Order: sequence, then C-alpha cells, then structure tokens
Amino acid sequence: MANDIRTGQLIAPFGPGSLYNDQYGQSNIVCGLDFWLKKPGDSKISDAVRNKYLISEARLSELLKVGLFYQPPQYIYDRDDPEISQLEIGIHRFPRWYVDKISGRLTQFNLESRLRMLKARSPNREQWQPVRFISVCENGHISDFPWKEWSGCTCSGSDQLFLHDAGGPDLGSVKVHCKGCNKGRDLQGAMQYELSDDKSEVESSGLYSKANLSCTGNRPWLGNIYEPCDRKPVGALINQSNIYMAKSISSIYLPYVGQDQRAKELSLIFQENESLLNLAKASLELGGEEQALILVKGNLDNLVADYSDAELIEALKNLSNGQKAVDQISPTTSDTAELAFRRSEFTILSAAHTVNPDELRIISSKVPDEFSGWISKIHRVERLRETRVFYGFDRLIRSKKPLDNMPESAIHTLFRNPPPETGQWLPAVKNYGEGIYIELKDRDVNRWLDDHSEWLQKRLDSSFVANMADQYLLNAPDQLTDRNWRWAARYLLVHTLSHILIKQLVFECGYSSAALKERLYVSSDTKAPMAALLIYTASGDADGSLGGLVRQGQPELLEPLIRRAVDTASWCSADPVCSEDMGHRGSQHSNKAACHACVLLPETSCEAMNNGLDRAMLVGEPENPDFGFLSRLLTNM
Repeated sequence: MANDIRTGQLIAPFGPGSLYNDQYGQSNIVCGLDFWLKKPGDSKISDAVRNKYLISEARLSELLKVGLFYQPPQYIYDRDDPEISQLEIGIHRFPRWYVDKISGRLTQFNLESRLRMLKARSPNREQWQPVRFISVCENGHISDFPWKEWSGCTCSGSDQLFLHDAGGPDLGSVKVHCKGCNKGRDLQGAMQYELSDDKSEVESSGLYSKANLSCTGNRPWLGNIYEPCDRKPVGALINQSNIYMAKSISSIYLPYVGQDQRAKELSLIFQENESLLNLAKASLELGGEEQALILVKGNLDNLVADYSDAELIEALKNLSNGQKAVDQISPTTSDTAELAFRRSEFTILSAAHTVNPDELRIISSKVPDEFSGWISKIHRVERLRETRVFYGFDRLIRSKKPLDNMPESAIHTLFRNPPPETGQWLPAVKNYGEGIYIELKDRDVNRWLDDHSEWLQKRLDSSFVANMADQYLLNAPDQLTDRNWRWAARYLLVHTLSHILIKQLVFECGYSSAALKERLYVSSDTKAPMAALLIYTASGDADGSLGGLVRQGQPELLEPLIRRAVDTASWCSADPVCSEDMGHRGSQHSNKAACHACVLLPETSCEAMNNGLDRAMLVGEPENPDFGFLSRLLTNM
C-alpha cells in the first residue's frame, strides 16, 4: 500500500473494514488494528517505536473511554533508520471470487493470495478480475456473494461455475451458471432489500426471500473470522457507497485555563513530550503514582526538577481525566455527552483564550457596525489543532447512537484479539489549520423566534422536529421536552448560515468547498444558550494552512462577504420548487428549502451530512420574504 493512501484517509474513507482498489485494479479490504504497526513478516515493533506515533487528546479519551490513540505510520523505505522503516498497514484480498474476463470462469482465492498467484492460475494469463458483487448486513459483516447457493448448484465443488454478463440495462443480464449440474440463475432481485418502518434494520432482502440465505457473519478484515448473525444478507456492488460508512469524531485542542502559572507551564511540558505523557498516564493507571513519578523524572529530569511530586501527579491526573478547559455556565438541563463536549469548545472560543499559541491562537476581531445588532463576536482563529479519531463503521444503515456501548463496540469490531483494557487504542490523526468563529446575539435570536413563532411552528411541525432530533449528528438536546420548534429553528438558522458562508468563502479565500469544514455550537437552553459556528480548514502538514481563510475575518472583508452570501441565498436556480414548503426533504427528511443548487455542501464539509438545513430561516420564503433572520440585509442592499 506504499504511496497509495494518505495517512488521513486511513481514518476515512479507507479505515479498517473498507474496500480499496489498488494501482493494479485489484480489490482489497483494509485489515483490522491487529495488522497495523507491523513490519513485513508480521514482526512486532518495539514500544519505543510505537510510542513515536502516540497522540494525546484527553477530551476524546474521556468521551470514547479509550486511553490511547496512534497515528497511522507513513510507509518509509529507509535502511538507515530500520526502526521506523517499512511499517505496514495490512490488507486482505477481497472479494475472494474472481472471474476470468475471457471465459467467465469463477475461481475463489484466499485472503492472502498475492497477485502472482492470480496470474499463475489463469489459463489466459493476467485475465482475472474481481467480481463486482458481494453481500453485507447491517451488523457490519461482509461476505463473498453466494454464487453457488444463488445459482442452485448441487455439485460437490464450485469449480464449474461461470459468470456471464450480456451487458443489459439491469441485473437480469448477469447470470451465474454451473456447467456441472446445468443449474443457473440471473441476478435479478439479488440487490433488493427493504428497511423496517423505523429504518433500524433490514426487514427483507432478495438473498433471503429468493434463496433463503442467512448472513454468514464473516469479518474478512480480521482474517477468516466468522460469528453468529441472525440478520438478512443484502447483495451489493463493491463500489456501493453505503457498504462502508466510517464512524469518526474530532476535537479542537483546548488549553487548560484557570490554572496558576506553574500548573500551566507543567501542562505544556507534558504536552510537548506527547509520547512520554501517554506512557505516564498508562503507568499512573496501572502502577500507581510512584511508578508514574519514576518514569517522568527519569525522562524529564531537568525540565521538572523544580516541581514537587504533588504538582507532577496533579498535572498528570488533569491531563488524563479530560479536565474542563475553563469554568463554564452549567445548562438548566443536563447535556448529552456529545453536546457537553461541544460546549467546552464553545466556552474557549467565545472567550478567545490563548494559552498555547502553537496549538490554539485566537484573535478577537471587531464586529462590523452594520452587523452589531445580531452578531455578538467574531474571532479569527489563526491556528488550531484538530484531532480526529476513527472508532468503527456502519454498513447499510447509520447508527443512531454510535457512541453507545463504547469502547466495547469499537474494540470488538476493529480487533481480532482485543488488547487488555489498559492497552486499548484507536487510530487517529492530528491536523493543524485556521478558522473564523462567529457567535450570534442570543437576545436577537430569541426576539426573532418570538416575533415569528406562529410561522415557525407551522413550518417546523412536530414530525419534522422529530426527524431532526433523531439525527445523531445534529446534537439534539437530551430532554425530549427541549426538542421543540425553538431548538429546531435555532439549529437550522446557525447551520444554514454556516453553509452559505462556506459557499461564499470558496470565491474569496482560495480553498475549495471540500477543504473547508464546520463546527456548530447550538443549544436552546435558557441558562446556557449557544448559537455559534466555526468555519475552519485543517491539513496533516505541521504548518497547517496559509492564512487565506483567517484573513477573511477582518471587518472590512467579512462585511461584504456576508452580504454577498445572504444575497446569493435569497434566490436558488431551482426556485420556486426549492423555496416552496413541500414537506420534509433530504435523505433523512430533515431539510426544508435546501438543495444542491443553493446550500448543500460536499459531505466532507458538513458535520451533519447535509441534514438540518433551511434557507427560509435566513431569507424567508416567497410568501413571507421578511420573516428570515437576515431578511434585514436584503432590504438594505
């Protein structure tokens, strides 16, 4: 896999369990974490080498309940440094069934079969190609397509199977046939399936109803591993988008503020020695305070000589436990874990705290006078660090609550031989970048909600709000009573504003829309409300980005940018169809006036997979053009 996949792509979209086509056109499946950080011949690496790839992020460790994160290694062929050279990420050959392009004969290879083995077994030399069809289930299993069972073959072996493709418009033109028993069948209906009413499971499938086939429970990314499964298998194409949906979560580095100067300095010392920090945290948990102190003093003797044992242990515990970054206002009702995670970021960004400028540097910017009525704060985030962790994947159906059963679900999915609890780890990448933070005035948002409550309640009916709240990525309130039209309108407002700004920034800052990302901070809690957004970019290079985005946060540039964005959003080339209230739209029925011609973004940019959007929240609708939160800007243009 050398030079084929970037490090960041091993988090998504080519994480463990994903299918990947190599430079030879061969289909492979990326192996589980047992097969990572190893050298050719399955030889293990030393702890010292492994620790070079450690990433420390206490908040994510606390949220995911996993103490260690490792960055996927770059493949380096360097004989001068044998310790870090030729570190591999394992792959297996999948699907195992191949078809001869000339004769159509089907042959099954092993997961470990090399390309030269395929060539050696081909009568026509180099004519083998992987079949296009596989089977999957919503429990995450993936198997070869059951060619023999589907065809009805009664032979003892499977060496007489042939696959013929007549090139027709549907799967009826693709037929598997056994020359031994003369049984055969086309693939019509093999890919069909229906979901249950709540879309939580596959209710029926073509493989089950037409051939009475059950899921084999195969997990080829871990080897020849099978487990019991009672789900109905679904036929699929190897390049189908819903056979692998990576689950990842990211965090923005937050400094520890509110500490005395000595504690801050000590925290920085530990964070600058990341590998040692992770070892010390593990030592503290396993061997106790004495073992942790021996490790720290033995490696950082000169740097920590002026600190007492109590100070060292306190700093380690703070960094281990994901201590709150800053004192924050507690909400009236309890937040979900995910919403509380975002609230910590909101508190730091809103206060513009900069303690460690190499990791997070925030500069307050003046709010343009024309926008002072509805924008509370604008900050230019000149530098930020984003850590993204991969913790599993879904097939066919996205998990509604993916963080439930963590870390057990991730460890079971990603490891063949799960490590002990203290050694559990997940892959992660660390990126640096820049961004713009915009916070709306809560008083003005509430006034808008009150003034247009009748229109909003009619537009955002209970079923639409329920669809929104059902989307995990939208970070809905924990209490059902708080999942109301006021929360939905606030979320739609902030989210759609973020999208139109990203689409306009593409023309101003030089980044593509796929390179920009968003983080939304939304809460309708009366005591601790949030209505803010962060638009940022981050790359794997240690230098981060080039400053083109953060420059747009200057008042003289941001004011015309926002005006142009709102003006563009006021009209869509798909109007009047897009603007009309024609029910619930989008893949999850959680959008209103939103389409690819106006506000939808590449999925790499939108944190909610393009759900929870409505232009009308900003610019009103044709019948009520003055009802939008930013309709005032259109009348002044």
